[in-house]
Amino acid sequence: MAIILSILIVLPILFVSGSGVFAGESVLDKNATGSLVVRVQLRLRELGYLNFKPTGSYKSMTVSAVKDFQVNYRDSGYEMQVDGRTGRQSLDLMFRLDAKRSSLSGVSIPAGPKHGSATLLKTGSLTPWSEVKTKLITGKSYKIIDCWTGSEFSLVFSGGVNHAEMEPASEQALEGFKEICGREYNYLKRPVVIDIDGQEIAASIQCWPHGSEQIAANGMEGHVCLFFDGSLSDVGNLPDVEHTENVYKAAGQ
Repeated sequence: MAIILSILIVLPILFVSGSGVFAGESVLDKNATGSLVVRVQLRLRELGYLNFKPTGSYKSMTVSAVKDFQVNYRDSGYEMQVDGRTGRQSLDLMFRLDAKRSSLSGVSIPAGPKHGSATLLKTGSLTPWSEVKTKLITGKSYKIIDCWTGSEFSLVFSGGVNHAEMEPASEQALEGFKEICGREYNYLKRPVVIDIDGQEIAASIQCWPHGSEQIAANGMEGHVCLFFDGSLSDVGNLPDVEHTENVYKAAGQ
């Protein structure tokens, strides 16, 4: 999918890795285009306000989704103007780890368990994706350790350019992954550590399988994404604020 890279309305923006903060006097309004629009659409989709793929164009459906997001906060007691425009306040709230998720027809979007322990039970080294991808071998199984619970399971590396695409080797292997996700697929991202030839590396995993798959009959359709320091989303080659936050958490930072 072609992503329009020019930004018509957005003024300069600073993305601060690991903090979820956008700095700058910037406003996204209807008909805006560009990489920030993609990032906002991705985040709105994660939070349950959008149900279509990011386009990089801020049209009526995006405006409506932003209004729903703003109403959610206004109804929770925030002084929030409901205008469908994504300004400084909306950006900051949208990209917080505890951002309010949508309810569709009264059904909550599953978020999964946030953690098992009050503190991280496991941490690893902060290693850039550019280095990690030279160590991973397609078709090889790797031990994954959940930082919150200490639970261990294995996933097979099946590819990936901007981040690692991982799949369980079997239905039995799938159980460990589902356990840390609260026994259901959801949009939560968790800090994890992957053991690559004895080196424990900080990463972030999402509990939502999607896309293509290389391993059949493992009980899961698609693959799950494993992000590292410097990993990007496949949509627009953009950083992901929650994954970045989790990677740093997994590194004890």
